[in-house]
Amino acid sequence: MIRLLGFVIGAALAIAAILLVLGVPELASQPDVETAPQPEPEVLIAQAPEPQPEPVQAEPEEAIEPRWHSFWSPFGSQIAANGFVSRLEAVTGYDYRVIKVDTGVYEVTFAYTSDDERREKLAAIAAATGLEMPDS
Repeated sequence: MIRLLGFVIGAALAIAAILLVLGVPELASQPDVETAPQPEPEVLIAQAPEPQPEPVQAEPEEAIEPRWHSFWSPFGSQIAANGFVSRLEAVTGYDYRVIKVDTGVYEVTFAYTSDDERREKLAAIAAATGLEMPDS
């Protein structure tokens, strides 16, 4: 009986370790789910608002699209990458993202808008964690 219990626990631990390393497989397709018809929204009759002066519009500033920098070797599971991100966020105060590159390949990245900001974040990560960061 004890051998059987040991076998079952060992098998469960082995499966858990494999899922931790490889990640949880995603289902190829999601089943179609019918949704119940939604009630029509109530129509409210509103009084016309009093005319208000139009606000003066300033020249729109050019929005700089952030770029993403991957700074650590890829993780084999999303759980491990998320754990790394939560610890880094607590230590540095920056926002990080986990990006799925391929099945079982997850990269940790941060957003930056200039090379100076990228170097500043890499230096902050290195100072807070003691990790050696390239280009910091």
